[in-house]
Amino acid sequence: MANGDSPEQNENHCSAINSSIPLTLGSLPTLTLSGKIRVTVTFFLFLLSTIFNTSFLLKLQNWTQRKENRKKLSRMKVLLKHLTLANLLETLIVMPLDGMWNITVQWYAGELLCKVLSYLKLFSMYAPAFMMVVISLDRSLAITRPLAVKSNSKLGQFMIGLAWLLSSIFAGPQLYIFGMIHLTDDSGQTEGFSQCVTHCSFPQWWHQAFYNFFTFSCLFIIPLLIMVICNAKIIFTLTSVLHQDPHKLQLNQSKNNIPRARQRTLKMTVAFATSFTVCWTPYYVLGIWYWFDPDMVNRVSDPVNHFFFLFAFLNPCFDPLIYGYFSL
Repeated sequence: MANGDSPEQNENHCSAINSSIPLTLGSLPTLTLSGKIRVTVTFFLFLLSTIFNTSFLLKLQNWTQRKENRKKLSRMKVLLKHLTLANLLETLIVMPLDGMWNITVQWYAGELLCKVLSYLKLFSMYAPAFMMVVISLDRSLAITRPLAVKSNSKLGQFMIGLAWLLSSIFAGPQLYIFGMIHLTDDSGQTEGFSQCVTHCSFPQWWHQAFYNFFTFSCLFIIPLLIMVICNAKIIFTLTSVLHQDPHKLQLNQSKNNIPRARQRTLKMTVAFATSFTVCWTPYYVLGIWYWFDPDMVNRVSDPVNHFFFLFAFLNPCFDPLIYGYFSL
């Protein structure tokens, strides 16, 4: 699930065909009622996320175009701009692709788009996760090492560029492992069903398991650990400053005092990390369960699977709302 396969059952077609298990058109997946509900909700969230993130991006753009604001463009606003771009990329690629793929069930777009869209889908999932890591690291450094951050104005730009670069590199294997398959009957005639899957591209089963674990770790585990550590350091530092002796705080005001505006951005960073964790955890927990117990697909109902997948789509919708709340 972590490498962006959709629909979820597609992986079974490749193994079934290559192992000569007979398949009939009657056994192929169809668009069920729960699938139709998933498609409807997906496109609804697509509209919401597009409107929210585009509005926020235009607001940031208008703010930076004002002459009086150009010189005081904060690092946080630059980071928020790139997070919004990443969320918008995820919205415009993952959501409509998932919706249309569930409507058609099979793949009609050909071999090239199978590879390219599989790459773009994973790339657009990496980008928001890595950008959240950059924001958490930047805010943590701004509190724990403020002088170092001020003296190195290009640090934020470097981390942003690295996040985009790693997203493009880590999604690269998708161009190789995904491809088209065509269902054939016992006589070798095409049954009229094609799909975009990994096409059994891995020589050994553990190769695919390693790739799935690597993707899962980079998309969720590692970003989550970094965000937890950074936000814990932020909270610890804030708590320490607030409980300092007032006289000591005054003597060290230039170093330790945290302006109210910065406290607001720090709280916003914690809220971003919380939204990421809450929205994506159910989806990835379901994915881990599937790796260790593939039969869970038969025990977990389709509505539950669809709900967990759609719950992850709330994350790009929430981020602009979080910024709006803390900007009031």
